Amino acid sequence: MAYNHYLKYALMALKETTHNIIKEEKLEQVENTIQTCAIIAAATGVGAGMFPGGGSVVLTAASVAAIWGMYVKINKVLGISISENTLKSLASAILTNIVAGAGAYIVALAATAIISLIPGLHFLAVPAEAMIAYIAVFASGILYIKFLTKLFHAKGGFDIDNSGDDIDPLLRDVIRETDIRSVISETKNSYDQDKKDGNIKK
Repeated sequence: MAYNHYLKYALMALKETTHNIIKEEKLEQVENTIQTCAIIAAATGVGAGMFPGGGSVVLTAASVAAIWGMYVKINKVLGISISENTLKSLASAILTNIVAGAGAYIVALAATAIISLIPGLHFLAVPAEAMIAYIAVFASGILYIKFLTKLFHAKGGFDIDNSGDDIDPLLRDVIRETDIRSVISETKNSYDQDKKDGNIKK
């Protein structure tokens, strides 16, 4: 699968912050999980593109669900227990910040998605929506790893208060310290590589 520098660096930072408690093979599993979920999300994006005028709405809902599902899988690999409601909130918040931080840039990368608004021509937007779904999930995976690193650094573990009050300040730190546009650009390169390698069929 495609190599992504930001994901590699995020996983290395997590390993160092946890004092190598998380073994290399676990990190490799997490990396594969994020890449696989992004590829699957690209297929979801293709499906959303088949509905004139509705593609973007369907894609957004599908992306949040895919991101939440990915977080569940990551936590299972790492042996982390975080409630489903918290993970859903994180998935929504992280995707919102990605769109807020680089929404215009993502649209510029996938400008053909606007064609989905034109009945009869919407099929042309299929590759663009697949790319958007891939980027949304992959980038959200990177930010989640960075969030887990912040969480462990702050609390010495992965426990989150039941109220969720400790999520917002940690997530704000992650967003503030991350060049979202650069992450998106690198992830677009990963998409191109996966497409070239045949991991993404359309």
